[in-house]
Parts: sequence; structure tokens; C-alpha cells
Amino acid sequence: MSAPSSLDLEARVTNAAGLTGLDDAAIAALAAASVERLHVDAASPYLLIAEHAGNVVPAPWHDLGLAAPYLDTHFAVDIGIDALTRRLSRTLRAPAVIAHYSRLFLDYNRPADEWDFMRPDLGGIPVPGNLAPDAADAGLRKAIGWAPLEQAIVEAAAGRRALVSVHSFTPVMAGVRRNVDIGVLWREQSPFVTSVLKTLGAQGAEAGLRIGDNEPYDWRQAIGYTLNRHGLEQGRPCLYLEVRNDLLSDPETFERVGRTLEQAFATVAMSLWPKSAIAV
Repeated sequence: MSAPSSLDLEARVTNAAGLTGLDDAAIAALAAASVERLHVDAASPYLLIAEHAGNVVPAPWHDLGLAAPYLDTHFAVDIGIDALTRRLSRTLRAPAVIAHYSRLFLDYNRPADEWDFMRPDLGGIPVPGNLAPDAADAGLRKAIGWAPLEQAIVEAAAGRRALVSVHSFTPVMAGVRRNVDIGVLWREQSPFVTSVLKTLGAQGAEAGLRIGDNEPYDWRQAIGYTLNRHGLEQGRPCLYLEVRNDLLSDPETFERVGRTLEQAFATVAMSLWPKSAIAV
């Protein structure tokens, strides 16, 4: 994959100017395509959220000037998370909110004033469409990529006992291999967090999976808009679930991870909220 050329950059500036020509119907259609809701009427105590499940860039943004292979990388999407979230939603009978648009288009899990809300580079490779988005461009992205997801989460979270945001991570970062298979990230302790760490730790060990406590990332040292906004600020127990993405690329290990997670979260729900929990 080659870095975008100066011609790519020039083309992106030209394309951005045309975004203001989108009519209300086109904007509404793009907004409707940005998010998917699963099992909205399910009685589970959980809401599953997958902010980085998709790698789609809406057509008017012309893939942000990037070659297609870039959109299949971890820069653009949490690999394997769409399939994993669908599985957990089905087996736990839990509602889920799944984002379709790439985090390169707009990263819902970042505050709007953070550099990677619309990140301008991929580890030094420029993202042409994100180098200088004007106010009209940014406003349209928020209208079709941020607002529908915000509304979906607000509506789906009502009455839920705990929120779980599902993500994946790369096995190696900055040349360092991560010694974790599944990470449980938390910012504030709660009976829910404690129970997940204990239960998943035990069941993960039985399955040969290494469970990280605020690893490979420590949420106490990082920014996480989704669960700050819809979890902690609303008094809802919550955690980020991180799974090593190469485990989700192989059918056998995907099955092992999925079975371990669904059994652990079903056990936790039965322990904490027996009247609303469903055994798997």
C-alpha cells in the first residue's frame, strides 16, 4: 500500500466542497445506514455496544482518499468484532448497537476535541480526507455518524443493568507483544466489574485464555467517550471488553473465545440479577 499522493490530497479537497450538495433525503439515508440494533426487546440486563465494528466510509467521502486495503486494517476497524458482538447478542439474548462506519470516518468513542475523533494519519501515513475537514464536513459526519449512534445507545441503554463495549486489539504494538488474550477494562470498580474479572478469569484459565485486568489498555489512563457518557455518568456499571484480534480470525479460536465470554457473562448475570438473566 502506497501513501496517498499530492493528487489524492487535491482530489479530497475538491470532493469535500461537494458535500454541501447532499440533500435532506440523502443525509437521512446515510444516517440510517450508520447503525444497526439487534434484539431491541430482549430482557437481558446487558447492552452490548460495538462502536468500531464497521469499516465503511460513506460514498460521498470517497474512502477518505485511502486505498481500499487500508480500510481492512486495525486503523479502520476492530477486526472480528462485528461477528463476535452478533454472536454474544444472540447467545446472551442481549440487545446490541453496532456501528457500521469506520472509526477513520468518525470515532464515536473519542470526544470531539480529541485528535483521533477524525484522525489525520495512520502511524505517519496521512488520511487525506481528515487533514483539514471544514465545518460543513465535520457537521455532516456528526449528523450521519455520531448522532444516530448516540440516539441508539441512549434508547437501548434505558433499563439495562450494565453496558459492555466490545473491541479488539492487535497482538503486537510498537514492537511489543501483548501477553493478554482478553482484556477487561474498567474505570470505576463495581460488583459487576469484580464479578466479571473473577468469573472470566476462572473460565478463561480453563479455556487456555489469558485475561487482563485493565490490560492491554488501562481505562483509568485513557479516554473512552462511550462508557463515560452512557455508563459512568448515568450511574450504570460498565466495562470495555478487548479481544486479541488474531483469535477472532480463526474459526476454532473464535468459537473458544465466544463460548468463554458467553458463559462468563451469563454466570455473572445469573449471580447479580437472577430475575433478568438468561442461562446459555
